[in-house]
Parts: sequence; C-alpha cells; structure tokens
Amino acid sequence: MAVRPIYRYNDVTSNATIKKEIGVGVQFVENGVFTSTITTASQTKNQLINYLLTNPGERFFDPGFGSGIRALLFEPNTDLEVLTDTLKEGIERYVQNIIVNDVLATSENNTVYLNINYSINNQADELNIALTTNL
Repeated sequence: MAVRPIYRYNDVTSNATIKKEIGVGVQFVENGVFTSTITTASQTKNQLINYLLTNPGERFFDPGFGSGIRALLFEPNTDLEVLTDTLKEGIERYVQNIIVNDVLATSENNTVYLNINYSINNQADELNIALTTNL
C-alpha cells in the first residue's frame, strides 16, 4: 500500500527564501507585465481595487460582480449615503477575507473622495480613492 506524502508549506512571513506568488496586482512593472502579489493582504487589496473598477455585467460568469461606481457617480444629485451603503454591501459580498469597518464618501468640486477602512485577518488597512468628473 502506498504511503501518502505529507505536504507542508512555509509561511511567507518567515525567513523562507522562496516566495510563491498568489496572484497578480493591478499595477504594471513594465510593458504588459503585472506585479505579483505574495501576501494575502496585498492580494485582497488588489481584489478590492478590481471590484471598485469593475462595472456590473463586465464579468461573463458573474454579472453581479462590480461596484458600478461610475454609474452612481455620474448621475445628477448622487446620494453619497446610498453610494457608501452599496459599496459596503458589495465589498463584503464579493471580496474574500475582508471585513469592511467603514466607508466614507465626501464630495468637493466635481471630485468624490472615498475612504474605505477594512481589516484582513485582524489587520487594519485603508484605501483612499479620488474620483473626478473632469475628463
């Protein structure tokens, strides 16, 4: 009878010399080459940015994925409270390993500032975004 091998992994935070990528980032290193993400925190942050930049219907097999933030922002008289509630619900539903603590939206001179406070594995982090209607 064959003996099953025991698989082990090295934690990325240890002194391991070999790091394995768990995903790709949103940023480019050079022409057409994405940066690799190594930690869960950076991968989750990239998933959050991806969710915010995606419109509903852009993913073929998950048409509900996406914040639809562009559609909400460029409507006249955007209600920022509806925007923050919609973002908080969507992020908690579609972005893995994340707990949204607070979403703040403020508006000033055709620019909407978003501040998303969240935690991943009991580590707090923050994402600040400025969206403008000036093209």
